[in-house]
Amino acid sequence: MADTIPTDAFSRRLRELTDNPGAVRAESTVHVRDFYGNVATWHVSTFRLPGGDGTNATEESFLQRNAADGALRLHLPAEVMEAINRQRDRNVTRSRKRGARKAIETKRTNGTPIGNVAALRKARTAKRKKRVLSAEGLENIRRGQRRRRRLEARGE
Repeated sequence: MADTIPTDAFSRRLRELTDNPGAVRAESTVHVRDFYGNVATWHVSTFRLPGGDGTNATEESFLQRNAADGALRLHLPAEVMEAINRQRDRNVTRSRKRGARKAIETKRTNGTPIGNVAALRKARTAKRKKRVLSAEGLENIRRGQRRRRRLEARGE
């Protein structure tokens, strides 16, 4: 049997990324057992590539599944990985919001104060002072400007 380089797209891209010194690689192997005891082995390789401008990195993943019923190889290009990452981020955000709402509701039912009471009180009084200052302060600023102009006119 002759040694030949594979020409399918999966192998070609995997070889390109493996040989790329700028690519960062992470791999995992997972053995999934079903109800009947059949095992499917999943091998996941993810590559992170620096972007052209040095800021926008891209990711690509390769999935390989081996089981008694056959094998499967998938290449997930950067666009698909971006969609997966966006969906994961969106789900994390939703989960955190849901947890925060539940925590606030629990605090309200228990009668626990929500937030840092001292900091909230300080912020409220600062707002009130700012409102008072803006009404009276504007006239004080104008008086000070007039006084400066008079002093400059006298040469003081």
